[in-house]
Amino acid sequence: MRILHFGDIHFWRLQPDWDLYYPKRVLGLANLALRRRYRFPPHLAWKAARQIAEEEADLVVFSGDLSTMSLDAEFRDAAEALAPLFEKWGERLFVIPGNHDRYTPRSVRSRRYEKYFPQGALPEGKRVVARQVADSLSVVGFDASRPFKVRSNGLFDEGLEAELDAELGRLGGGGAVVLVGHFPYVYPPEVEAAWDHKLLRDEALAELVARHRPAVYLHGHKHIRWALRDARTPDTLCLNCGPAGMASEQPEKHAGWVSFDLSEGGEVGDLCHVHLGDEGVVRRAVEVP
Repeated sequence: MRILHFGDIHFWRLQPDWDLYYPKRVLGLANLALRRRYRFPPHLAWKAARQIAEEEADLVVFSGDLSTMSLDAEFRDAAEALAPLFEKWGERLFVIPGNHDRYTPRSVRSRRYEKYFPQGALPEGKRVVARQVADSLSVVGFDASRPFKVRSNGLFDEGLEAELDAELGRLGGGGAVVLVGHFPYVYPPEVEAAWDHKLLRDEALAELVARHRPAVYLHGHKHIRWALRDARTPDTLCLNCGPAGMASEQPEKHAGWVSFDLSEGGEVGDLCHVHLGDEGVVRRAVEVP
């Protein structure tokens, strides 16, 4: 099965919202005006979405951050851009929210993400969603994103841990599992896991992954593509898709995605890092760790 994984596309609009009193709303707007809008030029997000719609895959996974500040206009843009993908892949396009899609308490209460992406909504009252996409393959996503006043952390709390543990236990022995979250639990040595940006209680996620041994853990959040195995979870390949909407002179940070084959036995092959070059799509084969 061919899988395409992308995320962190970050559609944005430079405008305030009603909860401007919330500290992160003020800080985010200032950051967008001064810096972020240049790093995430809108045309790249649209270009990436159009190009992904032309790709061939059996399963497409989006690991969070459709928006930048959870604004209605941002979600509308994202929904319009991804509509051809839903039309092409339907239930085989699997979407979860990221921390930018849970930006403020008000945006969460008003269920903006769910309004514009009902296909990616989690069951009412749940933070874990599972979908069987083939006889021998299931995809399980979890939502560790929540609003913080000034930080960009996620939280893998005990309730989410128990819910994910139960779902993975239910699937135990039923074929390969693709686990999808927004935040990494392991980083390459050269990449900093900043205290205000990491997943809180990430060690609990690593312990859970070690017990259930999904074939791959797909995530984003940190805007650079990588493939690695953590010593704590040697049976699970961790894949960061990098940003789909960011401009960078470094290919691993420039707008793109990853793609790979997954066998019925859960073995990963033909792993590619993909980015948008000046003259088209650039694909680079990556050795599977």
